[in-house]
Amino acid sequence: MPDRHRLFGVLAALAFGACYVTVLLGGNVMASGSGLACPSWPTCFGTQVVPPVTGAAGVESMHRVGALGLSLLVLALTVTAILWERRRPALLRLSIACGVTVVLQAVLGAIVVETGLAVGVVLLHFAVATVLFLLLLVLVLIANLRYLPRRWTRWALEAGEERPEERLARAPEFRSRLPLPQPAES
Repeated sequence: MPDRHRLFGVLAALAFGACYVTVLLGGNVMASGSGLACPSWPTCFGTQVVPPVTGAAGVESMHRVGALGLSLLVLALTVTAILWERRRPALLRLSIACGVTVVLQAVLGAIVVETGLAVGVVLLHFAVATVLFLLLLVLVLIANLRYLPRRWTRWALEAGEERPEERLARAPEFRSRLPLPQPAES
């Protein structure tokens, strides 16, 4: 049996990558003005199950295909967390939060199309995508922390520490307030 934690970490990384690609595809939809090239949701043109792959409809369809792939990966991630990660509650909670966020994104995607690209709904759709990206980033880091080389984790810990002498050099006005040791009198 493969290491379940390792498999979960790989699945989290795949979901994170899929989220990144889906956000890029969504940006391409907006930049190319293809947001209403498929005027119905979830299909394109009401009955077309196989999405077109050319023109503006192709751009919009690829975003939807990416979102479907992301949704399936997050579903697999959430199920895997429920089955295998109960002893790591942070991963379980983050996975469930990702699942809820993906469902919210799908609903918002439909509302974006149904409202004819209402600016507020489009911005909310982008904001929720950003939250999902952040949730998946944190999930990937926590899930894979034990597999990172020790020098990377040591570097990350050291990079976050502030050395007192550097703090003093940047803030000379506070130097007079600090109880610094006085030189010994001879």
